[in-house]
Amino acid sequence: MALTHGELNSIAAKWLKRPLSNNGPGCQVALTEVGGLFEGERADAFGYRWGYDGGSVVVESKVSRSDFLADRAKPHRNGTSPGMGTYRYYICPEGLIDIPDLPHGWGLLWVNQRGHVKLKAGHVCCHKVGGYGPARDMALFWQHPADLRFELDMMAHSLVRFGDPEEAKEMVRSANREYRRVAAEVNKLREDIKQYRTDAYRLKLYESQNGGLSNA
Repeated sequence: MALTHGELNSIAAKWLKRPLSNNGPGCQVALTEVGGLFEGERADAFGYRWGYDGGSVVVESKVSRSDFLADRAKPHRNGTSPGMGTYRYYICPEGLIDIPDLPHGWGLLWVNQRGHVKLKAGHVCCHKVGGYGPARDMALFWQHPADLRFELDMMAHSLVRFGDPEEAKEMVRSANREYRRVAAEVNKLREDIKQYRTDAYRLKLYESQNGGLSNA
């Protein structure tokens, strides 16, 4: 069964959060179908990694050759404007795009019929052939001059789409407090059940050794 564009987006978002040890970029944040502000670029999947070797990663999903070829005409693809993504990848069904087809500095992810991702090219490959120092040097080849202001605006806009950020933060904190309270109650009930079972076993043992309570 052919993969849909939405399915590729979801797979890309999961891949963005994969750690480096599992052939992923290790992004702490991953979003799908974001951007489009001021009629600007819209990314199928966008991830961000802070800390060591940090930066943004954009993944564009392609389900046809014609869609891939048309992508080259976009301003943020042909160098007319910076675009999003310190690192950039295409994701497609296995074999649809090959390494010689790629624009300069773009990585490639293949997805087979079972939905498994195969890393074909990109900065993540660098971590497979050397330590952090050499990998970081080699990754420079894959970097792009990302439009950082647009990325910041896009992430702020995405955050607001989910409601008031402060209110959401308080809701999460309240939910975590309630979770901890309920978890403590459940643990107490488990201990009580354990004690009841122990007492029941001891009572049964006493009865068997003394001919039952009625004859004691």
